[in-house]
Amino acid sequence: MAIEILRRRPPSELYPSRAAVDLIRHFEGLSLTGYLDPIGIPTIGYGRTGPVAVVGKRITLAEADALLDEDVARHAQIVRDQITVPLTQGEFDALASLVFNLGYIPKSMKACLNGGVTDAGKVMTPGSYGSALLQFPRNCRAGGKPLKGLYRRRLAEACLFCDLPWENACSISVVQLSVDDAGKIDTNESTSLEDTLMRARLDTSKPPNTSETLKKPWSELVKKAEPEAVPATGEAEPAEKEAPQPNPPLVSAPVSVPPSGPAVQAPAVVVPAPQPPPPPVTAPKPPEPVVIAPKTVDVKSIPYGEIAPENGAKNMSESQRGVGMVVVGIGSVVQIICTRLGVGTAVGAVFFDLTRDPVIIALVATAIVAVIGWFTRKKGTKVMTKGMIEARSLLK
Repeated sequence: MAIEILRRRPPSELYPSRAAVDLIRHFEGLSLTGYLDPIGIPTIGYGRTGPVAVVGKRITLAEADALLDEDVARHAQIVRDQITVPLTQGEFDALASLVFNLGYIPKSMKACLNGGVTDAGKVMTPGSYGSALLQFPRNCRAGGKPLKGLYRRRLAEACLFCDLPWENACSISVVQLSVDDAGKIDTNESTSLEDTLMRARLDTSKPPNTSETLKKPWSELVKKAEPEAVPATGEAEPAEKEAPQPNPPLVSAPVSVPPSGPAVQAPAVVVPAPQPPPPPVTAPKPPEPVVIAPKTVDVKSIPYGEIAPENGAKNMSESQRGVGMVVVGIGSVVQIICTRLGVGTAVGAVFFDLTRDPVIIALVATAIVAVIGWFTRKKGTKVMTKGMIEARSLLK
């Protein structure tokens, strides 16, 4: 059995749970008509008092629930305001139910929790939760007299304070209250707090907490499929069921008749004809794989050895690319020389006042040579890149 460790939190973070509301509903009871409680206070709904509670007044169930929610929230705020030590959810719910019934937190209860002096003059340290538990049965008086209904409620709140089920341990048939002539509780004849807590601990009728189940991983909640049984080594596997064969045709065969006695026509006997063995089933031929081959290229058809270097020129001087580079170089040199001569002639004509005809002749000659150098360079470039262009065209 798993043990749940309860964590205490500041009261400002706590709110009444369903357990507190159920306990209040059980002991307060529901009356949709106003009445007087045992000490003569007008009450209506789930123990609501005040101006809204008028004897004989009728309300609806929805109005009673709304009044209960307001009362529970108001009294829970008293616990949050006056208790300074951390509490578990059960401790907070028990105090909220106590304040709902009394309207305040008793002095001794507050001294045990927050620290201080009890009504008996005992100094308590903060966080005396065990001493606070003992204060519940002491606050069961109405009009100065102990009442069994209040005594049962204090015992139930003590069980809730310890996070224990109270429904069976605090039932009317189990809890006994005996009061002596002085108006004090007879501890020998009355149900003690220790006996009630012991019965609550032994009570197994509390419904399971589904929240713990929801916290488990999904893999633990889903039932795993059991593995199939595998035959051990050496055991024969069960034979596969044969497909039913079609019924063979029937053939009539005559039956021999003994020689003695009158000739009697014998009935025909049906004998199944032998069937040939079924033809062997051949496996279907697998489809031929489809091979997607790349485009074939004849390496020898590509000039200058673009793809296969072993079919091209062995050195730069034998390659058409080398020739193209040489031609490009010659054309570039011619262009440079012609440009220099043209610029020099033009500058000389301006600064040295040369005659017009020689200058024109020099400029025209320079331009013609420059054009020849440009064509030479263009031709060399074409020769140099011819192989690359043809190779790219073949690979497209």
